[in-house]
Amino acid sequence: MASGKQSPRQKMINLMYLIFIAMLAMNMSKEVLQAFGLMDNKLVAANDAASVRNNRSYEDLALKAVEQSEKYGDIKVKADQIQKLSTDYYAYIEGIKEEMKGTVDDPTDYETMDSGKFLDAKFFKGNDGDYQEAGQEFVDKMNKYRSDLSSIIGKEGESIKKDVDGRFSTDKVANREGEEIFWLDYNYKGFPLVASITKMTQIQADIKTTESEVLG
Repeated sequence: MASGKQSPRQKMINLMYLIFIAMLAMNMSKEVLQAFGLMDNKLVAANDAASVRNNRSYEDLALKAVEQSEKYGDIKVKADQIQKLSTDYYAYIEGIKEEMKGTVDDPTDYETMDSGKFLDAKFFKGNDGDYQEAGQEFVDKMNKYRSDLSSIIGKEGESIKKDVDGRFSTDKVANREGEEIFWLDYNYKGFPLVASITKMTQIQADIKTTESEVLG
């Protein structure tokens, strides 16, 4: 085909086509952001319900420890330690989430939570595995929670320890190309704000699940 100049009509058609493609991409992006937000809402509700159940189990165990101290005394001591660890770690994650939500005018408007700049600046220095103090702390906190839990659970809880190791692993993760990526980079670098918040809510869900398993 000859390479002449495009007519004004053809230019207009091309421009409209580009706008149409951009609108499609924008709409898809908004749908994804909305999906993350709705998922986060469901996880938050599930975590609240789990907190109620777990607190009831802690209270029941405390009563049993009073009535049958020889049988439940040591279990109660371990449960108290796990409750303290879990409460502190949960609150730490919640603090970061609140900090993230504070960067937007309306944290319920998920379509505005498409930028990953805040967490990229807070956690990362640039190169993979090169973290800001807050990023290294985030990894260290998870490692410590996993390690402390395993120590408290002890040998009699090997199956629970295995679940704990899986839920709170910070090992490198293989991407689609089979390349191993640092855990923090793989999960949080460059992601939209709402996606990172949802991932952190999932960590909180894992905390609640672990407490529930320990309590039996």
